[in-house]
Amino acid sequence: MKVVSPSTMREIDRRAIEDFGVPGVVLMENASREVAAAVWRIWERVKDNRRIPPKVAVFCGRGNNGGDGFGAARHLANMGFEVRVFVAADPTEITGDAAVNFEIVRRMGIPVIPLRGENDLEKARGFYTESFAGVDALFGTGLRGEITGFHRKVIEFINEGGCPVVAVDIPSGICGLTGKILGAAVRAEVTVTMGLPKIGLLLYPGASYAGIITLADIGLPAKILDDVKAEGLLLDRQVISCYFKPYAPDAHKGDFGRVFIIAGSKGMTGAAVLAGLGAARCGAGLVTLGVPEGLNDILEVKVTEVMTLPLPQTPAGSLSIKALEPALEFARKCDAVAMGPGLSRHEETAEFVKKFVTESPVPVVIDADGLNALSEYPGMLKKAKAPVVITPHPGEMARLLSITAGEVQENRWDAVREACDRFGCTVVLKGARTLVASPDHPVSINPTGNPGMATGGSGDVLTGMIAALAARGLKCHEAAAAGVYLHGLAGDLAAREKGEIPLIAGDIIDHIHEAFKYALEGESLNGCEGQAHQGRD
Repeated sequence: MKVVSPSTMREIDRRAIEDFGVPGVVLMENASREVAAAVWRIWERVKDNRRIPPKVAVFCGRGNNGGDGFGAARHLANMGFEVRVFVAADPTEITGDAAVNFEIVRRMGIPVIPLRGENDLEKARGFYTESFAGVDALFGTGLRGEITGFHRKVIEFINEGGCPVVAVDIPSGICGLTGKILGAAVRAEVTVTMGLPKIGLLLYPGASYAGIITLADIGLPAKILDDVKAEGLLLDRQVISCYFKPYAPDAHKGDFGRVFIIAGSKGMTGAAVLAGLGAARCGAGLVTLGVPEGLNDILEVKVTEVMTLPLPQTPAGSLSIKALEPALEFARKCDAVAMGPGLSRHEETAEFVKKFVTESPVPVVIDADGLNALSEYPGMLKKAKAPVVITPHPGEMARLLSITAGEVQENRWDAVREACDRFGCTVVLKGARTLVASPDHPVSINPTGNPGMATGGSGDVLTGMIAALAARGLKCHEAAAAGVYLHGLAGDLAAREKGEIPLIAGDIIDHIHEAFKYALEGESLNGCEGQAHQGRD
């Protein structure tokens, strides 16, 4: 599903109005109907509780978002609810299509109460606390600076009401581009967003304020939505399934790609194993672990379906620079390479990584200590002969961009795009709502995953999965997108069975097969679909 920035959504609205002649008031009417319908669904859920009166409090600003609220108030009154509209603006400043709906509300006799100060909020408290639902139509996606002063108090008042809130387009106070909280934000149970989802609704912390996101068809011409160049793509099984083709009846293991995983050091054999098993379970035809020679006997005991290749090592038990030529020679026989899990930060090993990345003849997926080796010289990524995928967590991304992890998390969207532009490769920024950026493609947003996956080895599994998908012939952006989606979904399935607290990386591997069944075969997973779209990775 396409995901857009607020500015792109405004351009879509402009084209609908100016190029296709759809009156703005018609778009507003359709939006307000959808908001009223969302409130009605809440009433259907709570109406059997006789202590809850059929009252709705609608909070409006002066812009088009407020206009949607005025229209919703009219529909709700027609449905038989007792409605009051609380306007946190000077009514004389309401103009355009919003003014049309405001005037209708006034003529219908729906009470309109201006909110100018804290005394007005106290007067509104009685009605609001008796309401079964509230509507947040204060600010839309055009909000720029931080909310302060009285408007902040209004938002805090809405959050203190104790009833479910339906937000119009985006919860007031959430940046529509980054998901950042602009001082204060409304906590919605449902957000009715118009036309296409906004980026800020899907990124944290904004996503935690949005509740259930309902996409409203407000009558925008389909051609505009089809033609729009969206900044983002929300991954789902329809997207992922398009990346895979059915097996030919005469297929053999050579058709599914050869993966070479360069990983491990003394005390870190588990990382290599997890990456290898992730690749094997993700459909690679052949997987070989390139490990320090002193660890080879250990790895041969730990893995069965994965082969090993012993490589020269340093006295510390990590890969030596002497491993470069044999590693490159073996890579020429493969279709993709993964490197980094458990490699260590040994100086000689880091030198090996830098030279291998620039000379690899096949796509390389780089994680963990592979990224640490490049952190002081990330520009080397542009010198790579073959396509590269990097999979940093926020701390690793911060080192690559020479900023802090806090700055990465504050604006993950810009961070992943900047890394993609600067390094010229596919970038997977891991975390809640993992982002995948690749040159000349929209940024993919992954909705799967959960906090239980924040455990040692989870990223190693992902590295192997992405490498396997690249080896099978997927383009780098496809392999990365499919990898993070399936990885997160496998984690959701594991959490459903075991719970989030006991979850370990091996549990993710054990559920990859179920994730494939859901993504490629459309198999129902008893409610995990909902978890997949509310989760984290």
